[in-house]
Amino acid sequence: MAISLAQPRQSPLGLAVRGILRKPSSRVAVFILGVIILVGLFAPLIAPYDPAAQPDIVALKSLPPSLAHPFGTDPYSRDVLSRVIYGARLSLSIGILATVVSLTFGVAYGAIAGYAGGVIDAVMMRVLDAFLSIPRLLLLLGVLVAWPRLSVPALVVFLGLTGWFGLSRIVRGQVLALKHAEFVTAALALGASRRRILVRHLLPNLVSPIVVAATVGVAHVIVLEAGLSYLGIGVPQPLASWGNIIQDGADQVATLWWMSLFPGLFMVLTVMTLNVLGEALRDAYERR
Repeated sequence: MAISLAQPRQSPLGLAVRGILRKPSSRVAVFILGVIILVGLFAPLIAPYDPAAQPDIVALKSLPPSLAHPFGTDPYSRDVLSRVIYGARLSLSIGILATVVSLTFGVAYGAIAGYAGGVIDAVMMRVLDAFLSIPRLLLLLGVLVAWPRLSVPALVVFLGLTGWFGLSRIVRGQVLALKHAEFVTAALALGASRRRILVRHLLPNLVSPIVVAATVGVAHVIVLEAGLSYLGIGVPQPLASWGNIIQDGADQVATLWWMSLFPGLFMVLTVMTLNVLGEALRDAYERR
């Protein structure tokens, strides 16, 4: 009786979980990121004060950390801890939603270019080269300086529409490598349409680079949004994001050190955990 030594094929989700649980560093990263996400989700229940309230702009402004205000107060007497907690919700939401927009455009553009091939692929790649020649930050600065009063949804759209170029190249390369594979030839022989082959057969095989790009993309957007908000052209006041919390005390960094320390610490922890998870996922998929 023959015994098969072939290992069962694991789903992309199973590979992701196994890759994350393999290393202690990635397990710690999951825990820290989970805590930050929960803090953002339950901000109204956790935050001790209204993040936009200015109770006493004379007596309570620019107070250092204390029992009443563990992260201190800002020059407008607002509680920094409450603003950091609400900033976690807003910064993470912007990062995730903008990355979803980037993934949607990047995957669609790269998959169509790679599967179509020929002249269509050549034209689409030249257009992509033109987009890639413009630095993303410079493009965002130009747009946001021209329209400085953008709402948060509009900011999410602009961040998403400027972040899909690199992913589309990766997806195109993967589709080019897979479109002549045996399972695609078999699907064509069975009469499957091009759309069905692309959606049902090719795209499921691109889960690994897409997931890795998503984790890195969220971290990149969080840092980018914080930088834009720090410059005063990102999230509008009085909404709280980690970037504009730092910007509130930017002109008095030496004396208002808590304005930079605490939101900066949350931002660094979030970005580090996302990068660690991205590395763990990349290792797991490459090992497969």
